[in-house]
Amino acid sequence: MTKMTKISRLLAAIILLATAIAADAQANTNTQANLAGGMITTTRTNVITQTNITTGAITTIRTITITQTITTNPTNPAIAIAPTNALATSTNRSPGGPEMARANVIPHTNAWKTSVSMGVTIARGNTDATLASATAATEKKWGKNDLVFGADGLYGNTKDPGQSKYTESAEVLHAYSQYNRTFEHDLYGYGRIDGFHDAIADIKYRLTLAPGLGYFFVTNKTVDALVEMGPGYIREQLDGNTESFATFRLAEKCHYAFSPHAKVWESVEILPQINEFNNYIVNAEVGIETSLSKNNRLGLRSVLQDSYNNIPAPGSLKNDLKLITSLSYKF
Repeated sequence: MTKMTKISRLLAAIILLATAIAADAQANTNTQANLAGGMITTTRTNVITQTNITTGAITTIRTITITQTITTNPTNPAIAIAPTNALATSTNRSPGGPEMARANVIPHTNAWKTSVSMGVTIARGNTDATLASATAATEKKWGKNDLVFGADGLYGNTKDPGQSKYTESAEVLHAYSQYNRTFEHDLYGYGRIDGFHDAIADIKYRLTLAPGLGYFFVTNKTVDALVEMGPGYIREQLDGNTESFATFRLAEKCHYAFSPHAKVWESVEILPQINEFNNYIVNAEVGIETSLSKNNRLGLRSVLQDSYNNIPAPGSLKNDLKLITSLSYKF
């Protein structure tokens, strides 16, 4: 092979390389010249990245790499080896793992979760008494929102031996609703309304309105603990007298599930009158519930409730304590 032939082949290889680079500027191209064999090999690589694949709380980045190899003879373009193509894909989770992806995904729970419970105590003989209780609560969560409605009631009557008329021993009705809106992390704002009636304590009605802020100190699958505080307004009728006053609401709640089929909880709420701290109301509750079925729908619960009014209606006691046991059902 003469020196002139080698130079001409080298020039042809350079021209072919420049043409390939100009024609495909956005591709990653690698060209190798085999001067001894008179053949030129060109490798072209294209990379396509897709980042729009999201499943649950994990965002997936998919990379597609297309590699094309062409071998030609610069002195005789008709002599060429058929191009070969290679396709490769790779998949990576979003940086930071599922925890970081979860921060950008808002869970949606469209179904209402409802529970009802009922209990009856009947005594006959020297004591003729009947006591019935009922409780219902329903909750819906969507995005950063949480809405709860609840109601409970207690009714009982007794009859002394030798008497024909029953005497009412309990008549309590309570209903409430609360809406929570999460701001960031564990801080949320809430609006709450309570309605209460106790015929034995001579409380015809007590209406409480209370907006405020709440904060979760702990929240996981096993335990959650929170505190709520804010201003409030109470309007009530005791012993036929109607009054209303501004109050400050301070409350704390805690739930603990010590197994998948059993849990305990407690709550305390304090409502003092702003301009007369001697007039205050304290509501407290301690409860335990255990499941009676494998699907946790049917359960047995016992609740100890205490309502304390420091300035009660004339002739009524300050404290009312109730222990209620009932069967519950969730759906």
